[in-house]
Order: sequence, then structure tokens, then C-alpha cells
Amino acid sequence: MKLYIGGAYQGQIELAKQENPDAEIYPDFHETIRKAVLAEGQDPRAFARTFIQEYPGAVIAANEVGAGVVPLLAEDRAFREAVGRALCVIAQEAEQVTRCVCGIGVRIK
Repeated sequence: MKLYIGGAYQGQIELAKQENPDAEIYPDFHETIRKAVLAEGQDPRAFARTFIQEYPGAVIAANEVGAGVVPLLAEDRAFREAVGRALCVIAQEAEQVTRCVCGIGVRIK
């Protein structure tokens, strides 16, 4: 499993595709987490563990959503927390974690 993270529009999806041309990329994974956790009520860590078991070779691209000003709405705060918790589990299990800034990937694991 590989994880590509970065701020919005920083090029993590493009970098994931470039470095893994034959792999299925799971783009905008933060939105997948939003649907599973907030809409369907799953625990973010449990969702991540299940995803890892079902897709061990996945290449995931996600936005970092936890930086910046804390949102006023409770729903937005819950979303940030869910994404952070799920991506922590995925990052721990991933063979590679790359942070993308301005289209440049920096390996952090």
C-alpha cells in the first residue's frame, strides 16, 4: 500500500499516477472517508483497517484536511478528525508515504 498526501491541488494524484502507472489509484480518499464515516457512521480506524485488508496493494491519494483554522461547524471538525484518524492507520501500515507540495513528492516513509 502506498499513500500520497498533500494540501488541496498540490499534485498528489498526478504524482501517484506518474509513479504507479499500472496501479489503480484511489483519488480524493478523504472524500471516501467522509462518506464511510460521516454518512454511514463507521469508525474511522475500523474503516481504514477494513480497507487495508480488502485492498492491500492500494495506491491512495488524499488531501491533508487538518491544517489551518479549526472549522466552526461540528460536522466539519468531525470530518477533519475522521480523516486524520483513518490516514494515521493507513500511514502506519503503508510501505510508502509521500507528501506532495507543489507537485514535488517528499518521501516521509
